[in-house]
Amino acid sequence: MKYIYILFIAFFVGACNHVEKYSISGTWEGADGQIVCLLDGWGEDARVVDSAVVRDGKFHMGKEFTGEKRLTLSMGSGTETILLDREPIVVEIVGFLGDKNMRNSCTVKGSPEQAVMKRAGELQFTRTFAVMFGYVMDQKDVSLEAFIDSNLNRVSIAYFMEDLLLSKYPFEEIAKDYERLAPEVKASAAGRSLKGHIDYMKPTQMGGIAPDIDLPDVDGNHVTLYSLRGKYVLVDFWASWCGPCREEIPNLKMIYEKYKNQGFEIYSVSLDDKRESWIAAITDLPWIHVSSLKGWDCPVAKHYNVTGVPKMFLLDPEGKVVAIDLRGEDLEKKVNSFFNI
Repeated sequence: MKYIYILFIAFFVGACNHVEKYSISGTWEGADGQIVCLLDGWGEDARVVDSAVVRDGKFHMGKEFTGEKRLTLSMGSGTETILLDREPIVVEIVGFLGDKNMRNSCTVKGSPEQAVMKRAGELQFTRTFAVMFGYVMDQKDVSLEAFIDSNLNRVSIAYFMEDLLLSKYPFEEIAKDYERLAPEVKASAAGRSLKGHIDYMKPTQMGGIAPDIDLPDVDGNHVTLYSLRGKYVLVDFWASWCGPCREEIPNLKMIYEKYKNQGFEIYSVSLDDKRESWIAAITDLPWIHVSSLKGWDCPVAKHYNVTGVPKMFLLDPEGKVVAIDLRGEDLEKKVNSFFNI
């Protein structure tokens, strides 16, 4: 009996000491001495979580597995995004990535997540490239939706959807697609992060109740957005250095003068970081002006997901967002509809 008890204890201790590890192995001919790194994060903020030296054309990494996560393999001057999961990952590197004078490539094999991650990166790169060259990419894309629809059970798709959300893809489309994700994807770290961003951005979307703003005016007095409840309010994110913002000012002046006594107010949030420039630009603008004078680091702009100016939110008397980014005649018509003038 004592012997059986000891065996049970030994088995129990052994089971408790078992640590699940991930496995990343690969080949890289002609690269002995090179270091392959596993990175968490991007750019200067990236953190090395594991690394391996190439010996005899091979390398291997494996530490404790703590959950599925998007990470980056760094190989010389090249990188490859992977989803670290429970299945072994096998990498084949040919040549030296980044060297245009030789044939080079990187192939990642493992669970189906790796193929989804790679395709997601390609689609996001194409979208980003198109935006850089002025193509309008903020509308629903059938090919992207088809890709999402066919991978609702993949953790990688949650990362892809979050990237789309943060690159101004239609919020309502991502919110709908999130609800269709498999339960295990929603429960993953990627799924929880996506849900967090959706919840954070929802108040500044159509129909949401705009978050309060509490910033100082030119005299240092704090003026809150919620203090204007009961009025129709145009929340205008702008800056003195913004050409399109300045071009819109005559239209804002006309609308303000026409409707200010009817229950309409403009609440301008400047993204200037120089007080002198801000004050000089608003001397003849009679509505409410506030600013943190932190430029793009303005916490309010981040909360409202402002990535470019001008950015405008039209609110009803209860603070609900009823229109976004209307300008010129479209803005005037919308305000006019409130008062039936």
